[in-house]
Amino acid sequence: MAPGADKVQIPVQRRGPEMKMRVAKEMDRDAGETSGRPVSPATGLHIVHGVLSLDLGGLERVVLDLIRSGQDRGYRNSIVCIDRPGLLAETAAAMGAEVHCLGNETERALASSRAGELFERIKPDVLHTHQIGALWHLGRAAQRQQIAIVHTEHSDHPRMARGWRGKLKSRWWWHAAGKLADAFCCVSEDIARSVRRWRTVKPGKVCMIANGVDTGVYGASRHRIEIRGSLGIPADARVVGTVGRLDEVKRQDVLIRAFARMQQSHPDLWLLLVGDGPERESLQRLAGELGVSARTRFAGYQSRTQHYFAAMDLFALSSRHEGLPLALLEAWASGLPVVSSAVGGIPKVVEHGRTGLLFESGDDAALSDSMARLLDNESLRAAIAAAGQAQVRSHYSLQRMADEYAIRYRAVLAAA
Repeated sequence: MAPGADKVQIPVQRRGPEMKMRVAKEMDRDAGETSGRPVSPATGLHIVHGVLSLDLGGLERVVLDLIRSGQDRGYRNSIVCIDRPGLLAETAAAMGAEVHCLGNETERALASSRAGELFERIKPDVLHTHQIGALWHLGRAAQRQQIAIVHTEHSDHPRMARGWRGKLKSRWWWHAAGKLADAFCCVSEDIARSVRRWRTVKPGKVCMIANGVDTGVYGASRHRIEIRGSLGIPADARVVGTVGRLDEVKRQDVLIRAFARMQQSHPDLWLLLVGDGPERESLQRLAGELGVSARTRFAGYQSRTQHYFAAMDLFALSSRHEGLPLALLEAWASGLPVVSSAVGGIPKVVEHGRTGLLFESGDDAALSDSMARLLDNESLRAAIAAAGQAQVRSHYSLQRMADEYAIRYRAVLAAA
């Protein structure tokens, strides 16, 4: 048995007529209630979140937010990591979640059988998987034990699309995994459209539940000067920043090139990158090659990103693929104007010229022009920041996201 899978657990109520009756009553009472008001808790439900690992990223932070909101609803929360616990595992455990790991990346073939043994002991009511790999490895074990399965797809990765269009094995795998889910949720309509188009699952199972953030955490912060001072950034400088894993798909190299283009026209501008990942060394080398190392700061992973958003004047996202990035919503909640590549579900969320500025992915000249447009126009900058903040508060709150998943949990339980 894999490490962590032999923990002694407290028995919880299994699904049965009484559970289904209670869930059905709650569904009737709360039908359609996704406007931001709290949904009555289904006390005693055991929700297990399935991930490949709890590494640093937006998906993993969504899981932690759902754990936190689940506690408020009276849920018992567990997390099953297929490959490794990841750097956020201790944070999840400190929040009260039970964290289990089934093995490592070389033992994925054993994940389903190990998950079956684990589920038999911890007895979940709902398995909530995140990304298709977790659904495939954990969903088979859950289905054998008649555990309700809710799945969330967080990104429309190019490998997914190429597999659907050309590779029979990959296409079969997606369809086989998709069939395991009782509800297949997508964080953006762009992803949901792809899933429906390629018939990954039956259309009736597909829904869109956009990411949400705890808007109360972001906004005015007293840490602006403190964070800048700790990084050696002058208090009166202008700072463009980004938050995210330093990974090739995030294309922070485009942002560094755009920043380099602005050196002559904006000599007081600094660049702040918050996050860590495999591309850090190459990005640092690029900053050196372009002569911008002196005014570029790599802050590494930070658990309290709200303090680092407060140190910025402008948020830029240069990814080549995204679903609905959490960092963009957090930037809005922090009152920052946003410039973003027009990829994935972002154009459906960011209204160009009103809640942000969009540019074509990979075009560092267009990115630098967009950043300069906002930096040089105070009234436009303020208007876009205010519109973005209003947007996230009205449509992308953590409360709204958690309410919609709570309704989905009850729906799959009632239908079981």
